[in-house]
Amino acid sequence: MSSVAVKHPNGKLARLDGVDALRALAIFFVLMNHVNMRLLLAKVPYTNGLPEQLVSSLVWNGQPGVQIFFAVSGFLITSMSLRRWGSLSGISLRGFYLMRFARIAPLLIALLATLSLLHFLHLHDFVVSSKTGGLGRALLAALTFHVNVLEARRGYLPGNWDILWSLSVEEMFYLFFPVMSRLFGRGKLFVAILLVFVLLGPFARVVFPHGNEVWREYSYLGGMDAIALGCLTALLVSRIHFSRVMLWSLGSIGIALLSLVLCFSNQVERLRLTQFGVDMTLLAVGTCLVIAVVAQTN
Repeated sequence: MSSVAVKHPNGKLARLDGVDALRALAIFFVLMNHVNMRLLLAKVPYTNGLPEQLVSSLVWNGQPGVQIFFAVSGFLITSMSLRRWGSLSGISLRGFYLMRFARIAPLLIALLATLSLLHFLHLHDFVVSSKTGGLGRALLAALTFHVNVLEARRGYLPGNWDILWSLSVEEMFYLFFPVMSRLFGRGKLFVAILLVFVLLGPFARVVFPHGNEVWREYSYLGGMDAIALGCLTALLVSRIHFSRVMLWSLGSIGIALLSLVLCFSNQVERLRLTQFGVDMTLLAVGTCLVIAVVAQTN
């Protein structure tokens, strides 16, 4: 997904570097998390002697990285929709779905074709086991955006398939986003619906999984609070211009929340924020505050 662009006084479009930086941070954390797991499986003691919190911050922030990406995604999609159609109520359903298809389908199909070939070649760590339903079931889940549901019910797919759980959450949200925008985009009900998603996020991570650890991390509602917050941020910055003092305040709070969750996870757990599922919500709020500042200062 390309970064949202803003117009300079000379009429040219420019990328929001701060948004790109947040997305780069999210990608870094996800990649480091997967590299870390591979090294641990290979029994490489590369973290020996390092402080526990440093290790946690560098290589165990994969889930927070995805949460940051969800917030960025919600902001970008909503901003681009407002720029393209003028208002959410004016969204073209056909145009929106074609836009999403063009962005997602080519790479997704190429990825699935590659993974299927590696499965048929019986390469280690690429074979989808019969326990999870085999290759056909994995393909169906990927193409209909319920890899997260499959893994919650039957166990993890190979790591190269497992990453598609986040796409399942994101695209399920955007499946209904344009319809809800057309129906409720003119009034306050749309904002209320987004706030409901935000409120349900912690419950989806703690209460609704009923002890299913996969669903605790991979559930639809567990990630949609961040997407909804990103949408709300795009609506807010399109309607309200904050003063410089307010922007400094919002930015400071946002950076503080990001730093708290990403750099002081042990303290976050001691405060029981993780236990109640609000740590990821705070992370998304911090991300959105930074995005709001970036959007109004370029």
